[in-house]
Amino acid sequence: TFFNRERLLAPPDLAQLAVVKYPYDIEYVGNGEILTVEAMPEDGRRRMEVDRATGFVLDEAYERLPTTFVIRRGELRPKQVALTFDDGPSEPFTGLILDALRDLRVPGTFFVIGENAERHPDLVERIWREGHELGNHSYTHPDIAAVSERRARLELTATQRALQSILGRSTIMFRPPYNADAEPSRADEVRPILLAARLGYLTVGEFIDPRDWELERYLPDGTRRRRTAEEIAGLIEGQVRKERGNTVLLHDGGGDRSRTAAALRLVVPRLQAEGYRFVSVSGLVGASRDQVMPPANQGDAALIGVDRAVFEAFYWAGWLLRLAFLSAIALAVLRIALVSVLAAAARRRERRRTFDPSYRPSVSVLIAAFNEAGVIEGTIRAALAGGDAAQVVVVDDGSRDATAEVVRRAFAADPRVRLLRQENRGKAAALNLAVAASTGEILVCLDADTRLAPGAVAKLARPFADPAVGAVAGNVKVGNLVNLLTRLQSIEYVTSQNLDRRAYARLNAVTVVPGAAGAWRRSAVAAAGGFLADTLAEDMDLTWRIRRAGARVEVEPQALGFTEAPHTIRTLFRQRFRWVFGTLQCLWKHRDALGRYGWFGTLMMPSMWLFQIFYQALSPLIDLQVAWVLGCLLESLLFRGVLGADWQPLPVLAATLYHVGFLYLFFFLIELAGSALAFWMDREDYRRLWWLFTQRFLYRQIMYMVVLKSIQAALVGRRAHWGKIERQGTVAAPD
Repeated sequence: TFFNRERLLAPPDLAQLAVVKYPYDIEYVGNGEILTVEAMPEDGRRRMEVDRATGFVLDEAYERLPTTFVIRRGELRPKQVALTFDDGPSEPFTGLILDALRDLRVPGTFFVIGENAERHPDLVERIWREGHELGNHSYTHPDIAAVSERRARLELTATQRALQSILGRSTIMFRPPYNADAEPSRADEVRPILLAARLGYLTVGEFIDPRDWELERYLPDGTRRRRTAEEIAGLIEGQVRKERGNTVLLHDGGGDRSRTAAALRLVVPRLQAEGYRFVSVSGLVGASRDQVMPPANQGDAALIGVDRAVFEAFYWAGWLLRLAFLSAIALAVLRIALVSVLAAAARRRERRRTFDPSYRPSVSVLIAAFNEAGVIEGTIRAALAGGDAAQVVVVDDGSRDATAEVVRRAFAADPRVRLLRQENRGKAAALNLAVAASTGEILVCLDADTRLAPGAVAKLARPFADPAVGAVAGNVKVGNLVNLLTRLQSIEYVTSQNLDRRAYARLNAVTVVPGAAGAWRRSAVAAAGGFLADTLAEDMDLTWRIRRAGARVEVEPQALGFTEAPHTIRTLFRQRFRWVFGTLQCLWKHRDALGRYGWFGTLMMPSMWLFQIFYQALSPLIDLQVAWVLGCLLESLLFRGVLGADWQPLPVLAATLYHVGFLYLFFFLIELAGSALAFWMDREDYRRLWWLFTQRFLYRQIMYMVVLKSIQAALVGRRAHWGKIERQGTVAAPD
């Protein structure tokens, strides 16, 4: 601050010498391990006498000398040993250690992590019931010196509340994570002690550390060998005999602690034979157990019931999330396997099937249009190509643009095209008007932006040769691969929608005949009551009503229709909200079909509830849980370093992340295999599957939010609308 390297040629600022800081961090009083802050650092002041003529300093006078931290460490108690255990409670290792202490008849002091205490209240109760003591080791085991004071206070208070809710008692003993040493060497290591003192805690350090958390050790030849209980016991004995400290740092959580329990059975009898006496931490400070763990005061006692309810809620919520995660992975894998097998079986059936060449029904193509001036002409021309459609009926549903004028101008001379106009009443009403005005036995319904591939109309009509067939779903693909978002949707169309339809068709449980490209038997539509406007998914609703009436719903994978997918996140969100909200409406409307109508009610409907609604709603919470574990692991690596980090939960978090990552990878590979099968069936370019990973971690987050908004809208009873998507006219003409 005085010899400023940025101002070497400028005169030094003598005012910088007025404040004097102590050159050392910490001074100690006593030689024990119970730490309290006796004095805080204070800066010194000095006055400088300066020669006005030369600017030289002639003299200095100290007005106040600087001081540093003064930490009182209590007193060393010869021939006494306190066994302390950090990072628990955990199963089964806390139980093993308690068994050893019971058999050896020696006390222990357990510094518990709050979230572990919440997870194992039975072990907390057993520790107290068997005469041991409990201390505070924070709630999530962060580096108290590296987090904000607010976070640090919350960590200690939450753990205190957890103990009070389980035992009805508080604790005044605290051991900081990472910095358990009784001789902190830096100011930041004093910060946890200072904070604990302000909150009324005694900080319990240690001088005896056998590093029992190191499960392996390096041999002189560079190889590694698992650390044994005998080695841990030997390290304890060697350090105790030096008579430098009373407190032994051991662990009952954060990894495999079976060797710690075994080491206790070795070391305790040996040290007792040498005259050492095992005491609790309260014995080291000359207090009773009730004094270091007093009953909760009146104010805290009033909140014990609330605290218990909150901790129980958090525990069960975490348990349910873990169960949901594991069940979601397991069921999703089973679902992918089942769909893949069924789709493969359907593919084999498709290759063997034949159609009656003499069956040539009259076909009407129906198009409901609202503000579709930019795309309607191309859609009609694609539908007429090949001459398989007897007529095209276009209903202009109150468009505010030139949709009707475009149709009239382009097809005025074509008797196959009929244009009807109505006030804006919605797609269902427009389609019903088109049905009434059409003459075909088979009705092919198209969205106004869908371009049918050549021959698609005839291919949609041919399964109706079977009189049991009431509807046929076409193969819809994304026709505007203009950016990342549309490419991700194209993968979804192939791997999810089309593959699922193929599989469910094998069971006569097709979820929806898509409005983009689907065909209906006129008599089946009439018997079902036509298109209804009581849901936003009128095509799904009609599919289900026709299926419930006993008709078959088939899939024609060779009837290709190319649709314009939303090219912005905003329009995608609006479209998918309509789909998901409409699906919710259909699921609720047809809830009486659950468990009935063959595979339709026993497999398809439960699958939709699980995978399209329930697990989609839970997925953000599961992802956040994984992100939290990853964040904690990264925090430990950033703040403590990879090697030599004295943080016992690190292996637990790493193992958790490993297992979660393995499950994610396993599921992704299964999903990739199913997607590759779908691409093979549809003869798609496999190179596009590289985007599948991006789809899972980017695109699907949008879908999660869509599902949550849909559920919220359904719960509050909000009326939803269709939500028109502006067309860009970017669908490539099919070959």
